[in-house]
Amino acid sequence: MPSSTNPERKAPKVMVIGFDGATLELLRPWAEQGLLPTFQRLMKEGAWGELESTIPPVTPAAWSTMATGLNQGKHGIFDFYGRQEGSYDAYMVNATNRHGSTIWRLLGKAGYRSTVFNVPASYPPDPIEGTMVTGLLTPSNATDASYPREVLDELKEAVPGFSFYPPGIFSRGEEVKFVNDVLEWDQMTLKATEFLMDRDPADFVFTVFIGVDVVSHFMWREMVTKGAAAATDDPTERETLANAIQSVYQQADTILAQMLDTADEDTYVIVVSDHGFGPLDYYMHLNTWLVDKGYLKFKRTPEVRLKHLAYRLGLTPLRILETLRALGLGGKVKDSVSNRRDLVEAMVKRAFLSLDDVDWSQTTAFGVGFGGPIFVNLKGREPQGIVEPGAEYEALLKRLEADLRELRHPITGDPFVNQIFRREELYSGPYTELASDIMFAPHDLSNQGYGVHGFASNRWLEPTPDRNGTHRMNGILFMKGPGIEAGSEVEGASLCDIAPTVLALMGVPIPDNSDGQVLSAAFSPALRSQLTISYQEAEDERAEAIVAPEMSPEEEKQIRERLEALGYGG
Repeated sequence: MPSSTNPERKAPKVMVIGFDGATLELLRPWAEQGLLPTFQRLMKEGAWGELESTIPPVTPAAWSTMATGLNQGKHGIFDFYGRQEGSYDAYMVNATNRHGSTIWRLLGKAGYRSTVFNVPASYPPDPIEGTMVTGLLTPSNATDASYPREVLDELKEAVPGFSFYPPGIFSRGEEVKFVNDVLEWDQMTLKATEFLMDRDPADFVFTVFIGVDVVSHFMWREMVTKGAAAATDDPTERETLANAIQSVYQQADTILAQMLDTADEDTYVIVVSDHGFGPLDYYMHLNTWLVDKGYLKFKRTPEVRLKHLAYRLGLTPLRILETLRALGLGGKVKDSVSNRRDLVEAMVKRAFLSLDDVDWSQTTAFGVGFGGPIFVNLKGREPQGIVEPGAEYEALLKRLEADLRELRHPITGDPFVNQIFRREELYSGPYTELASDIMFAPHDLSNQGYGVHGFASNRWLEPTPDRNGTHRMNGILFMKGPGIEAGSEVEGASLCDIAPTVLALMGVPIPDNSDGQVLSAAFSPALRSQLTISYQEAEDERAEAIVAPEMSPEEEKQIRERLEALGYGG
C-alpha cells in the first residue's frame, strides 16, 4: 500500500516492542558489558535515548499516552484507579475510560492492519482492522478480551497455559519460584505474540512484555545487596535472587532478538518502556499524614471511636502483618487473603479504619491512588464536599503546599517533598478535572506517596513490606530501520512522541490535538525529505470505538489481587 501522503514512497511496516519498566540506568551498562548483545547492537545500528514518562509514571496512564499521543488531561486516565462520580469510592480503570484515537484505530482508517497484544489498560478490546488481545487489567477469566472474539480461544489452544498474569502471587520464602514464574510468563507472551503475528500478518505490530517491571518491583534490594536481603540462607537461591533483574533483562534481550528476526529490512522497530525504575524504601501513607495534619476527620460513632483508638495504639493492618511475619505466618496470611478475599476484606473493614469511617462533613482533603495525589473535598464536586470553590479552595491548596514543604524525613531530617504540582500545571484538556488537585514528588524517589489503602499504618512514613523497587520518569527508546541514524542519541523524547512518529513513518496524518512530536532527530536527512508529515482533525473515538461491558465486583477484585502480585497493592 502506498503512503497516503507521499505516493512515491513505499509504505513501511512498524513494530513497537514494549518492555514495561525497563531503564537505561541498568540496560546501558549491561549492554556495554556485552550482557545484552541485542540492545548493544541496536545502540550501534539505530537511535536510542531516554523516554520521559507521564506524571505520575503509572502504567495505565503511561501506555494510554503512548497509544494516543495525548497527555492525561486529553485521554482521561491518570492512575490504576478513577473516582466514581457522586461517590468517594474508586474504580479500576480500563479502556472505556480512555478518550482519543489510538495508533491502531488511525492506521485502520488508513487501510493498514494491526496486531496489538498485551498493552496494559486496553481491555475491552477495540474493534480494529486486524487482531487485538488485551493486556494488564483484563479480568483473568474474561472471554471477551480479543477482537475478533474467537482469537482468544485460538490463542489459548495454540499457547497452553496462556494467562494475562503470572501464576501465583509474590510470597516471602517463595521468591525464586516467583521469579521463575515471571520469566516463564514472558516466554509465554513471546509465543502468543508469534502466534498472533503468524495468524494475521499485519502492517503494524504493538506488543508488550511485563516481566522486567514485575521482577524489578520485588528484587531491586536483592540486586543492590547481592542477595543479602533475601529471606533464605541457601547460597544458590541468594545468587539467583541477586541476579534476578539481570536475568529478566537478558531474557528480554533474547526475546528482542527473536522479534527482530521476524522483521524484514524495511520494517521500523521501535523499542520502548513506559517508565524507568529505581529503589523503593518507604511509603508515605498519604491519608495518615492528612489525619495527622487535621485535614481528614473520623466519625464519632462508638464503633469508629473504638477503631480510632486501636489505630492510635498501633493496631493497624500493616503492624499485625509484620507481627505475623515475625512469627513465620506471613505466607499463610497471604494464602488466606488470596483464597478468601471477600471474607478478609469484610473483616478488615470491620476491625480497622477505612474511608467508610471518614466524617466527610469535617474533612477537607483526602488521598486516592499512587504517587501522592491529594483531592480536595470540594463543594459541588464531591458528594459531601465542604470546601467552597474560589478563595477557600485556593487557601486550602496553599496550606497543603506549605505543609508539604515543611515536611521532614523522620530519619534523615531532610526536606521530604521536592516538587508540588497543581493539576493545571501538569495536564491540559477536557479531562484535567478528573485529576487530583495536588500531586507531589519527594526529594528522594525511594520514598513514594501512597493513597490506595486508606489507613494501613498509623505512621505516615513506613518501610515498604515487600516491594523494594518502583517507577521512575526515565523509560527507554530504541529505533531501527531504513533512514534511522545509526548510533545517534535521541534527547528530549517523551511517551507522547511515539504515536505521531509511528503515524509519520507510515504516512498517516497525525491528529491535530497530539501533544507529541515526530522524532525526526533520529531520521537521516534522506528520510526527513521523503516524509510528508500532515495533520487531521482529531476525534474522540471512545463512544463509537468501544462497547463497555460492566465489570462485576468479583472481576475487579480479581484484578486487584493480580495487581498485588505484580507489585501494585502494597
